[in-house]
Amino acid sequence: MKIISTKTVNSIARQTAEVVRDIIPARVSETLTELPRFSSPEMVMARTLNKIAIKGTKAQKVFNYPKATPQDLKRLTSNTLKDSYSRVTWTNPKDGKNYHILKESILPDGNIAIRVLNEDGSFLKNASIKPKNIIVIDDFGQNKMSIYGISHGEIVTAFLRRNNPFVQIETINTGLADTMNPEFFEPFKQILQRIKSGEKIDYISCSKGAICYSTGKNMRGKVPQFQPITDVADSGTRVLFASGNSIDNPTGTANQVLLLADKIEGVGSLSPQTHKLSNFSSSRNSFFTQHYEVGEHYIRPTEYGANITGLPGTDIVINNPKYKQEVENNILIGKNKERVDKLLEKIKAEIKEVQQKRVGLMRGRIDFNELRKLEQRQNTLEQRRVKLVRLMGSTSLENGKYEATEKFFGTSFSTPIRTAKLALNDMMEGIL
Repeated sequence: MKIISTKTVNSIARQTAEVVRDIIPARVSETLTELPRFSSPEMVMARTLNKIAIKGTKAQKVFNYPKATPQDLKRLTSNTLKDSYSRVTWTNPKDGKNYHILKESILPDGNIAIRVLNEDGSFLKNASIKPKNIIVIDDFGQNKMSIYGISHGEIVTAFLRRNNPFVQIETINTGLADTMNPEFFEPFKQILQRIKSGEKIDYISCSKGAICYSTGKNMRGKVPQFQPITDVADSGTRVLFASGNSIDNPTGTANQVLLLADKIEGVGSLSPQTHKLSNFSSSRNSFFTQHYEVGEHYIRPTEYGANITGLPGTDIVINNPKYKQEVENNILIGKNKERVDKLLEKIKAEIKEVQQKRVGLMRGRIDFNELRKLEQRQNTLEQRRVKLVRLMGSTSLENGKYEATEKFFGTSFSTPIRTAKLALNDMMEGIL
């Protein structure tokens, strides 16, 4: 999520700041206890999904599918892009049970035929679901967020589609315009007209923001710049925004003024290491931020591309020399330090063993062929040792694992995950 300095906030931001100062000058408190703004069913679902997300950080579920058919097992375990984007594991918020959903085909009426499996992979039922329509508003331009040449919008959309491969996704590129820029509001004006013309848009997922602090309770009407967004939310379209990343001041939120507008929903980040809110996740209470999903993700290579979501499979293909050098050709990525240390000790022990054999060979009648083999083996082992030591020194070590330079940390990635899960719950309503 893009965070800008207060020095660069445009005239609209300054106007907003003046309005905010006139309302309440104090900063937000972590102990804010006001009741959430949303209706009970929405908040109950948000809190239920939050509990499921937190539980997932504490003990990530690994599925074995012992009762799956050979055909289903192949689809469930394949890392190809096609298979990765035609399956999802869904946790039913009503009973907490896990189900695996496989996409079968697109039906003539636009619905999707699915195959529903139990947690163990056994067949449960066939069904059809109606895709929800989601608009992703983000930066899909030439300004590449990733050091490996991927736009912010591409990354965000991958997170959304992997967590719900059955939705209809439309993307709108707003470039570098932030939530205080007049250009940012134009798509919402156009979306509102489409809705008034009868088009059904179920969700909007946006992982953009700008610094704007406030402790005002109800900002509706007090910041007219946000009217196009609140009008879209009033129409019945659910609008989810990233709460923001404020590393220097985690008690304030970058999108706080916007999130105070009625019916705008905020999404914060959970840490898979601490099982609590990420240290950068700006909002820390349900008044500003109702939803929380994991927002700390690492990049891992697969045989078909790269994984950035942490879900089994391949998320994206990266054709970038820097990626190939740092990730594809780095055998340490994703490996535990303890495992790597044992590998290094094993190589050293084998080198010592080969050296001892060479010394023993030199004491008697010399078998030059065997000596040559031992020399070649020692050279090979030395090369492996040197390469391993070099990689250990150049690869970052985090939480006991070696990781690539590129990391996807931010509420930007929590937002599409929660949007995808909410839409999937809607689509599965009445199926189980």
